[in-house]
Amino acid sequence: MKLLIYDKNFTEMLFRYIIGYLLLMGFFFVEKFFRKGSKDMSKTEFDKNSTKWISIVMGISFILLFLSPLLNYFLIGKFSSVGIEIIGIGFGIMGMVIRCVAFYTLGQFFTRTLQKTENHTLITNGIYNYIRHPGYLSDILIFLGVATVLSNWIPVLFVILTYPVVYAYRIKTEEKMLIGIFKEEYSLYQKRTRKIIPFIF
Repeated sequence: MKLLIYDKNFTEMLFRYIIGYLLLMGFFFVEKFFRKGSKDMSKTEFDKNSTKWISIVMGISFILLFLSPLLNYFLIGKFSSVGIEIIGIGFGIMGMVIRCVAFYTLGQFFTRTLQKTENHTLITNGIYNYIRHPGYLSDILIFLGVATVLSNWIPVLFVILTYPVVYAYRIKTEEKMLIGIFKEEYSLYQKRTRKIIPFIF
């Protein structure tokens, strides 16, 4: 009987890990095949180290996510809640969809670092008619979703505590650049839209 229980628990745990890492692979897949903008990571005058801080936080996230099975094995930060894990899957899928839509809508202007591109145009249609930074929302949803599916509080709390901070800095820095480029046009755009959550924030 104990053996059957162990097998059932192991199967459920393996299923969670497969789902979690598939979502993480989806992040890289979308990045590879949907991003049309410059992938140049060179530092620019506009960036103000915002890309560096995002890269550091993401790097630590990857480490924690890959360590989650080991942490769970030793019962460090482990939790078990089917409801929370289902919400995590929903977050991950929603983040992936938003990321694809943002990449498609922004096209060549979706760059990895803050930079002024040739023929830079302010995109305000599609999802950008409601929120100004859907790509950043997608990152938060995807990584929070994966961390939740992997059932460990350590990466979950890390994402909750660090991602809003680094992306708030990124948004502040980016909007300063965009106001400099588009002047009153961007200020008017700010007044009728929200940063990352439609109708709220």
